[in-house]
Amino acid sequence: MWNKNIQINSKLKYWLLDMKSLSYRIRNIAKLEIIPVETRGSNIFLNEKEVFDNIKSEHLYLREVLIYADKLPIMYARTVLPSKYLRGFWHKIKKLNNKPLADIVFEKKIIIRSKFKFKKPSNNDNFSKKIKKLNLKNTKILATRQSTFKNKNEKAVLTEVFFNNFEKLDYLDG
Repeated sequence: MWNKNIQINSKLKYWLLDMKSLSYRIRNIAKLEIIPVETRGSNIFLNEKEVFDNIKSEHLYLREVLIYADKLPIMYARTVLPSKYLRGFWHKIKKLNNKPLADIVFEKKIIIRSKFKFKKPSNNDNFSKKIKKLNLKNTKILATRQSTFKNKNEKAVLTEVFFNNFEKLDYLDG
Protein backbone atom coordinates (compact mmCIF):
# COMPACT_ATOMS: atom_id res chain seq x y z
CA MET A 1 0.00 0.00 0.00
CA TRP A 2 1.40 3.36 -1.07
CA ASN A 3 1.13 6.36 1.29
CA LYS A 4 1.71 10.10 0.98
CA ASN A 5 3.77 10.09 4.18
CA ILE A 6 6.28 7.74 5.73
CA GLN A 7 6.92 7.03 9.38
CA ILE A 8 10.61 6.31 9.76
CA ASN A 9 12.84 7.20 12.65
CA SER A 10 16.30 7.55 11.22
CA LYS A 11 18.43 9.91 9.18
CA LEU A 12 17.13 8.03 6.14
CA LYS A 13 14.00 10.21 6.44
CA TYR A 14 15.97 13.27 5.21
CA TRP A 15 17.06 11.34 2.11
CA LEU A 16 13.54 10.05 1.48
CA LEU A 17 12.02 13.53 1.56
CA ASP A 18 14.68 15.18 -0.62
CA MET A 19 13.14 16.33 -3.94
CA LYS A 20 16.51 17.11 -5.53
CA SER A 21 19.01 14.74 -7.08
CA LEU A 22 20.16 12.11 -4.59
CA SER A 23 22.89 10.92 -6.93
CA TYR A 24 24.45 14.40 -7.05
CA ARG A 25 24.24 14.64 -3.26
CA ILE A 26 25.81 11.18 -2.85
CA ARG A 27 28.64 12.10 -5.24
CA ASN A 28 29.65 14.81 -2.77
CA ILE A 29 30.17 12.36 0.10
CA ALA A 30 31.03 8.99 -1.48
CA LYS A 31 32.18 7.27 -4.67
CA LEU A 32 28.95 6.85 -6.67
CA GLU A 33 28.62 3.91 -9.02
CA ILE A 34 25.57 3.07 -11.13
CA ILE A 35 25.27 -0.45 -12.53
CA PRO A 36 22.55 -1.14 -15.13
CA VAL A 37 20.45 -4.24 -14.45
CA GLU A 38 19.43 -6.37 -17.40
CA THR A 39 15.76 -5.63 -18.02
CA ARG A 40 12.76 -7.05 -19.80
CA GLY A 41 9.71 -5.00 -20.64
CA SER A 42 7.46 -7.70 -19.22
CA ASN A 43 8.71 -6.83 -15.72
CA ILE A 44 6.53 -3.73 -15.46
CA PHE A 45 4.62 -3.70 -12.16
CA LEU A 46 0.91 -2.96 -11.95
CA ASN A 47 1.30 0.27 -9.96
CA GLU A 48 3.70 1.59 -12.64
CA LYS A 49 1.40 0.57 -15.47
CA GLU A 50 -1.54 2.37 -13.84
CA VAL A 51 0.23 5.72 -14.29
CA PHE A 52 -0.04 5.34 -18.06
CA ASP A 53 -3.77 4.70 -18.57
CA ASN A 54 -4.34 1.65 -20.74
CA ILE A 55 -0.84 1.30 -22.20
CA LYS A 56 0.20 -2.35 -22.45
CA SER A 57 3.40 -3.52 -20.74
CA GLU A 58 5.01 -4.31 -24.07
CA HIS A 59 4.64 -0.63 -25.02
CA LEU A 60 6.52 0.57 -21.92
CA TYR A 61 10.27 1.08 -21.60
CA LEU A 62 12.00 -0.04 -18.39
CA ARG A 63 15.41 1.02 -17.07
CA GLU A 64 16.71 -0.61 -13.90
CA VAL A 65 19.91 0.22 -12.04
CA LEU A 66 21.69 -0.60 -8.82
CA ILE A 67 23.33 2.34 -7.10
CA TYR A 68 26.46 1.90 -4.99
CA ALA A 69 28.25 4.31 -2.65
CA ASP A 70 31.81 3.38 -1.75
CA LYS A 71 31.18 -0.12 -3.18
CA LEU A 72 28.12 -0.74 -0.95
CA PRO A 73 24.71 -1.25 -2.60
CA ILE A 74 22.48 1.54 -1.33
CA MET A 75 19.59 1.69 -3.82
CA TYR A 76 17.75 -0.01 -6.62
CA ALA A 77 16.03 2.38 -9.03
CA ARG A 78 13.69 1.79 -11.95
CA THR A 79 12.28 4.19 -14.48
CA VAL A 80 9.25 3.34 -16.61
CA LEU A 81 7.82 5.34 -19.49
CA PRO A 82 5.91 4.70 -22.73
CA SER A 83 8.24 3.60 -25.53
CA LYS A 84 6.73 6.21 -27.86
CA TYR A 85 8.31 8.93 -25.64
CA LEU A 86 11.76 7.64 -26.60
CA ARG A 87 11.43 9.52 -29.91
CA GLY A 88 11.33 12.89 -28.16
CA PHE A 89 12.95 14.36 -25.06
CA TRP A 90 13.13 11.03 -23.25
CA HIS A 91 15.37 9.40 -25.92
CA LYS A 92 18.35 10.37 -23.72
CA ILE A 93 17.37 7.75 -21.17
CA LYS A 94 18.52 4.95 -23.48
CA LYS A 95 22.03 6.39 -23.56
CA LEU A 96 22.47 6.85 -19.80
CA ASN A 97 24.09 3.44 -19.17
CA ASN A 98 25.95 3.99 -15.87
CA LYS A 99 24.93 7.64 -15.47
CA PRO A 100 22.12 8.80 -13.17
CA LEU A 101 18.63 9.71 -14.36
CA ALA A 102 19.34 13.08 -12.72
CA ASP A 103 21.54 13.94 -15.70
CA ILE A 104 18.33 14.19 -17.73
CA VAL A 105 15.57 15.26 -15.37
CA PHE A 106 17.37 17.97 -13.43
CA GLU A 107 18.99 19.64 -16.44
CA LYS A 108 15.78 21.34 -17.62
CA LYS A 109 13.79 23.65 -15.36
CA ILE A 110 10.50 22.83 -17.13
CA ILE A 111 10.54 19.23 -15.88
CA ILE A 112 8.19 18.88 -12.94
CA ARG A 113 8.59 16.25 -10.24
CA SER A 114 5.47 15.01 -8.47
CA LYS A 115 5.16 14.57 -4.74
CA PHE A 116 6.42 11.26 -3.39
CA LYS A 117 4.44 8.14 -2.54
CA PHE A 118 6.05 5.83 0.00
CA LYS A 119 5.87 2.16 0.76
CA LYS A 120 7.25 0.13 3.62
CA PRO A 121 8.90 -3.16 2.63
CA SER A 122 6.98 -6.41 2.55
CA ASN A 123 8.38 -9.84 1.63
CA ASN A 124 5.63 -10.36 -0.93
CA ASP A 125 5.74 -7.13 -2.91
CA ASN A 126 7.22 -6.98 -6.40
CA PHE A 127 10.13 -4.79 -5.37
CA SER A 128 11.23 -7.16 -2.58
CA LYS A 129 11.00 -10.14 -4.93
CA LYS A 130 13.06 -8.27 -7.54
CA ILE A 131 15.76 -7.34 -4.98
CA LYS A 132 16.01 -10.95 -3.77
CA LYS A 133 16.73 -12.08 -7.34
CA LEU A 134 19.70 -9.68 -7.45
CA ASN A 135 21.45 -11.65 -4.68
CA LEU A 136 22.80 -8.67 -2.78
CA LYS A 137 24.44 -9.94 0.42
CA ASN A 138 23.48 -8.33 3.75
CA THR A 139 21.05 -6.00 2.03
CA LYS A 140 17.67 -5.23 3.53
CA ILE A 141 15.02 -2.88 2.12
CA LEU A 142 14.19 0.02 4.45
CA ALA A 143 11.75 1.99 2.29
CA THR A 144 10.53 2.59 -1.25
CA ARG A 145 9.49 5.88 -2.78
CA GLN A 146 7.92 6.71 -6.11
CA SER A 147 7.48 9.91 -8.08
CA THR A 148 6.90 11.01 -11.65
CA PHE A 149 8.83 13.43 -13.82
CA LYS A 150 6.77 15.30 -16.37
CA ASN A 151 8.14 17.00 -19.48
CA LYS A 152 5.23 18.74 -21.19
CA ASN A 153 2.60 15.94 -21.21
CA GLU A 154 5.09 13.06 -21.14
CA LYS A 155 5.58 11.34 -17.80
CA ALA A 156 8.18 8.91 -16.53
CA VAL A 157 7.78 7.01 -13.24
CA LEU A 158 10.80 6.65 -10.97
CA THR A 159 10.73 4.11 -8.15
CA GLU A 160 13.65 4.09 -5.71
CA VAL A 161 14.23 1.29 -3.21
CA PHE A 162 16.47 2.27 -0.28
CA PHE A 163 18.69 -0.36 1.34
CA ASN A 164 20.02 -0.56 4.89
CA ASN A 165 23.52 0.49 3.68
CA PHE A 166 22.04 3.92 2.96
CA GLU A 167 22.07 4.63 6.69
CA LYS A 168 25.88 4.64 6.60
CA LEU A 169 25.79 7.85 4.54
CA ASP A 170 25.66 11.21 6.27
CA TYR A 171 23.00 13.58 5.00
CA LEU A 172 24.54 17.00 4.52
CA ASP A 173 22.31 20.03 3.93
CA GLY A 174 23.17 22.07 0.91
